[in-house]
Amino acid sequence: MPIAVVEAAGLRPFGGADDVRPGATLGNATDLGLVGLVACLLLVPSALWTKNWLAQIGAVAAGVVTVASGSRACILVVVVCGTVLFGFKAFQLMRSGKRVLALTALAGFLGAAAVLSWSIPSVAERLFSTETVAGRVYLWEASLRALSGNAFVGLGAGQFVDVLPSHLSDAFARNVGTEFPADSPHMVALQLVSAGGLLFLLSAGVVMCTVIVAGVRRSRALPVNEHKLFLVGALAAVCGYGFALMTHFTSPGTTALVCVLAGAILGNAPAQEANAGRRPGKALNSVRLAAAGLALMGAILSGVAASAELPMKSGTELAAKGDIPLASKEFEQARALRPWDQDLDLLAAQAFAVRAVTGDTTAAAAAVTWASSAVERNPGSMEALTALAVGQLGTGDVEAAWKTLDRQIERSPWTSEPYLLRGLAKASGQDMAGAIADIERAAALTPKPERALTILSELYVVSGQPEKAAEVEKQLAQAR
Repeated sequence: MPIAVVEAAGLRPFGGADDVRPGATLGNATDLGLVGLVACLLLVPSALWTKNWLAQIGAVAAGVVTVASGSRACILVVVVCGTVLFGFKAFQLMRSGKRVLALTALAGFLGAAAVLSWSIPSVAERLFSTETVAGRVYLWEASLRALSGNAFVGLGAGQFVDVLPSHLSDAFARNVGTEFPADSPHMVALQLVSAGGLLFLLSAGVVMCTVIVAGVRRSRALPVNEHKLFLVGALAAVCGYGFALMTHFTSPGTTALVCVLAGAILGNAPAQEANAGRRPGKALNSVRLAAAGLALMGAILSGVAASAELPMKSGTELAAKGDIPLASKEFEQARALRPWDQDLDLLAAQAFAVRAVTGDTTAAAAAVTWASSAVERNPGSMEALTALAVGQLGTGDVEAAWKTLDRQIERSPWTSEPYLLRGLAKASGQDMAGAIADIERAAALTPKPERALTILSELYVVSGQPEKAAEVEKQLAQAR
């Protein structure tokens, strides 16, 4: 909570730009809000119906985290679910003749939520902003187009980011932008269809309904005690999480927590055997040993795979500093630890491409090497093609970069970056008319055209068209 509050106040203890919502230790602001939402709804019943001060403090702290995250969906779910829980408590108080206390409790909750939301400037600004809301609508429309031909079997896990660019539109590019490719539809139903098709969505729906029905039945059969309050809180947390995912995506940092709660709702207490002193049979012992062995093997493999993040981080930092040979060794080490991860080559290529933009030819060559490997492993990756083109331009291989960019634009004529890079390639080949046409197209396909307009103005000056350069400068001034 302290980190979330400090970041909401504008400080960045873990680094990051001022205009970015870091998300504390989770790295994503909405993930932070989801964790706060789950913890808050889980603890609120115990905080209201018992005198457990730890639950009360925890519920308040989790609510503060949710608000500090700035996630409108999470804040809305907490307010709605909290209003229902506080309203039920208020109803009980009114029936017992404590009308003033009941109204005070309900009004106090709503007032505290409003004051806390409006007291944090960044959160208050987001509550009245419709920018990302419109962006979600454009993304859902594009996602539906991408899934329309593969709804039954889906696109496959992790394939959405590569398929989506072929189904965008000019309106999407102008209003949302294509600089940061979406790797999820930001709606759990569409995400499930993308990963495994309609049958996967149906299966997940059956599991969700099973959890809800079991939770309701078990909570209704119990008197008001700690077990019942836990079930009510867990059920509210699971349902609230599901509603919040209508505008977000799943991630390990949040989904694992909710799965544990769902398992707790469905779980039964272990049955007491009649012969408790009897030793288990050999078959049962064998099963237990096999399960323990598999769990140990999985833990070892997971640990080895996770350790690849260390050389990945080191390689990225070394690439940014310009130590390309040592960075390459770090990435090679990471690939040896996680050879099945095709994204590793892509991330290495992007790290070198960032450095190549500064004019580092060694980094450009490394970007070509790693990006070529990434394209070979995943020919449909638009991000890998972009890194490859940047590297090719950095090494002076303009013809190869031109072909790579043609390939990108053919697949997705709505992505701004390939037009910008191809315009630069044409300019270096003295095709000024073609360069200007591509840069104009790049400027038209982004909500932030400043970079493209700056290059366009320079091209007009170089080509001897000062009047048009002046017009572009006026557009640039308006864009800023």
